[in-house]
Amino acid sequence: MFIKKIHYVELQNEEHAGFLTYVDDYISEAGAATLHVETQSADFKLKLAVEKSVLDLVLKNTFTVRVNAADEARDVPVRGFFRVVKGMLNHFNPVMAQAAYNISIINERFKNLPDLSKEKQTTAEESYLNALKANMADINTLGLTDWVMEIEAKENAYLEMVKNRNNEDDLKPALKMRAARLETDDACKAIFDRINAFITIEGDANYIGFVTKINNRIDQYNATIAQRKGIIAAQKKKDDITASETK
Repeated sequence: MFIKKIHYVELQNEEHAGFLTYVDDYISEAGAATLHVETQSADFKLKLAVEKSVLDLVLKNTFTVRVNAADEARDVPVRGFFRVVKGMLNHFNPVMAQAAYNISIINERFKNLPDLSKEKQTTAEESYLNALKANMADINTLGLTDWVMEIEAKENAYLEMVKNRNNEDDLKPALKMRAARLETDDACKAIFDRINAFITIEGDANYIGFVTKINNRIDQYNATIAQRKGIIAAQKKKDDITASETK
């Protein structure tokens, strides 16, 4: 049994630091000497400490805080709109119920919208707003025009915030984070490569406990990455179908 591959670059910052923290913990449990990675582990610990300190700066950075707040704010009317439309599906007026059903189909397509990463949500939300605007007759029937306007207003506020991110001081933590991640990636890969090399020579008997724990974590994180990609791919497919139907 060898240590599996993980796509470090696909991990979000908190996930990246979290995974590497597990690696550090498991090395400590197994013993760096037992794993023949004393030197590599010492280097890894130093670089992981740097990454965590930079991550803390990123999370506390004023721009990051403002963007996160704007991102959360744009989720509020979307979630509220989902609930309002769902509540109107059983309206006593069949015209209203049908309009609610028509909009609920759109909402179902975009139900994962608030859970996407910031960049992916921005792209998907543009498609969502276009779909709603294409069905304004139903929106007007339901009297929910203000909701659509609020969703768009909060999205525009977020976009304006991101557009103004060119302040050098705001960008420094993000640039440092990218560099720190590359350093820890290399240090972690050096450990994994060395352990896999010893497994090739000696067999996995002395490493099975460590490798099993690491592989379980890798499976979890790779599943998260795959799920995230699956949501985006499914959304793109739906958007393509919608676009072809409207031509």
